[in-house]
Amino acid sequence: MSELREKAIAKIAREIAREIRSGMTLGLGSGSTVASILHELASFLRIERIKVGSVPTSLQIQGVAEREGLSISAYRGTVDLVIDGADQVDSDLNLIKGGGGALLKEKILMSSASKSIIVADKEKFSPRLGMRGVRVPVEVTPFAKEAVKKRLAQLGGDPLVRMLPKGYPYFTENGNIILDTAFSPIDDPRKLEATIDSVPGVVESGIFTIKPLTVYKILADGKSIRLTA
Repeated sequence: MSELREKAIAKIAREIAREIRSGMTLGLGSGSTVASILHELASFLRIERIKVGSVPTSLQIQGVAEREGLSISAYRGTVDLVIDGADQVDSDLNLIKGGGGALLKEKILMSSASKSIIVADKEKFSPRLGMRGVRVPVEVTPFAKEAVKKRLAQLGGDPLVRMLPKGYPYFTENGNIILDTAFSPIDDPRKLEATIDSVPGVVESGIFTIKPLTVYKILADGKSIRLTA
């Protein structure tokens, strides 16, 4: 991580820390940006002696949380604050997520959170979702793979089964596969999200239109912009 990006992450973590009180439960998304934020955030919480519970969305981020001394909590249907990253953010702060494979748990937490905060580098922002070749992850039960691929193609998508470097299919922690699906720039993310989610065999799509939402845009100069929707 560059020194300027570290500076931006630290500043964002301090701002997030101001919104956290003892007894809150944090929902933790997955990925390198969340891990970086969590490292800085945990330091501030220790200094202020703020005790919180955390619900991680992956074994990766659970390991980070445990190393940082955060208590791991069971998910009980709601969380106070979600901290997460994104693969792409459009001009209305709709998101593509799921590059790390944890889209199902991430959407469950965001849908039940009092507040959600997304942190993303400026390169992740575009006027519309699906631009610059960013694909929409679609989590699918293995039995339905071929049927879902055909339906996604009918919707104008180009689905590819996510594979591991050694040539084996990638399986989520829920035991499902992911179809990384390219679409032309998406004019109506909410409609496409609902349509994909209605396909039998689809567990969840990586289009996130959940609001309200706060997004921090990390700039190249070490500063950040706070956006809300």
